[in-house]
Amino acid sequence: MKSILVAQSFVWIGVILLGGVSAQEKPVSDTPNLVHDRHMHHHNHHHETEQPTEKRFFTTRSSQVMLPLPNEQDAFVFAVFGDRTGGPKEGVNVLADAVRDVNLIEPDLVMTVGDLINGYNSTEQWLGQMREFKAIMKELLCPWFPVAGNHDVYWRPLDDPKMPEGQHDQHYEMHFGPLWYSFQHKKCNFIVIYSDEGDPETGEKNFRNAKAQKISDEQLAFLKQALQRGEKDDHQFIFLHHPRWLGGNYGNDWKERVHPLLKEAGNVTAVFAGHIHYMRYDPQDGIEYVTLATVGGGQSSKVPEAGYLHQYHLVTVRPKQVAMAAFPVGEAMDVREITAQLQQQAVKLANQKPKVSTKLAPAGDDLQEGTVTTVIENPTDYPIDFTLTPASRDSRWSLSPNHTHGHVKPGESQKFTFNVRYRGKMNDESYQGIELILDQDFLAKTTRYAIPQVRTVVEFSKPE
Repeated sequence: MKSILVAQSFVWIGVILLGGVSAQEKPVSDTPNLVHDRHMHHHNHHHETEQPTEKRFFTTRSSQVMLPLPNEQDAFVFAVFGDRTGGPKEGVNVLADAVRDVNLIEPDLVMTVGDLINGYNSTEQWLGQMREFKAIMKELLCPWFPVAGNHDVYWRPLDDPKMPEGQHDQHYEMHFGPLWYSFQHKKCNFIVIYSDEGDPETGEKNFRNAKAQKISDEQLAFLKQALQRGEKDDHQFIFLHHPRWLGGNYGNDWKERVHPLLKEAGNVTAVFAGHIHYMRYDPQDGIEYVTLATVGGGQSSKVPEAGYLHQYHLVTVRPKQVAMAAFPVGEAMDVREITAQLQQQAVKLANQKPKVSTKLAPAGDDLQEGTVTTVIENPTDYPIDFTLTPASRDSRWSLSPNHTHGHVKPGESQKFTFNVRYRGKMNDESYQGIELILDQDFLAKTTRYAIPQVRTVVEFSKPE
């Protein structure tokens, strides 16, 4: 007899009679080289398939294997960007890299979760930041949809006599879109809500004050209507800035007034937010509450692989289930860019060591002084950025400067000199020399390719 244990990839061979002798075989593994089971922990069911028919499957070969075909039900992908702001203004470069990544994937659409600009300012600065954000996002090949966060609507200084009622609410709706709205796409309902309406009595906008973190009656009525519009859809997705379900300074308004509505709807699949600048997952009552990290916002990078990083989500939607995965910004590889020519030049750069010349002369008792001069050449058709660091395990060396950065255009070179001093005897057993450590980035049109680190031993003539 024979039975297959799929979960453990074992084939059990029962009692076999060979020439009248019975032998009990040990379990034989189908995967003798596999040392983990990470691929076996699924969040969803296997996809529905169909048997191949002449209409959909063609071959001129004969085989006993029947290849199941994917079901032709509609499926689509959308992306979600975390916070752009709450960090340095140079974070727009991370945002641009996220746009570059997503354009390689081409989802149907991109959602955001707020904090699009740094804000906390007045009109002139706000408008400049808005234009910068929109100029980058317009390069997306697909439509994108805004969500308002505190950085997008908070005005500073608060004692400014020019501060309008609602602070930057009017600016936001004039240049980004409505503070709350919904839209339909492929039997799914996307709902955007606003989590910085402020204290209804004082008008204060403050995400640390629970009174200012309640949904207004007006917006709650909208949410009820939007959910009703999507009642026959396969999925409903909600997007806002503040993850109010976490409670704490947000109070209990979400738990008491919003979550029951979403639960009652029966088809709210996921709710997405940002603000806290790290990833988090808090499912409740069949609803997946998902918090994103950043696409250029302030990032502590405490434990990048545990969600403290610049990243975006890709969500694959099928009628009966949804898949979600996070991708670090800048990690998508451009297949069409990696040509034979590009590879050859990158390999050439990786194999090249800097040219080194040295001068070292006595400068006193057991003291040697001199220079190490290096030439970094760029033999490629693209510019390179580099960092060059002199290092030694021998603490008697003094090396200045301790590193240098450079940018070399195609076909050009750059020379740099380090001043070195050695206090001690270079011919004793404890002497160790200097190594030059070269880190390079190959700057192609859409990608910075990190070249493997190159180490070069610096040769000196030792005194007799």
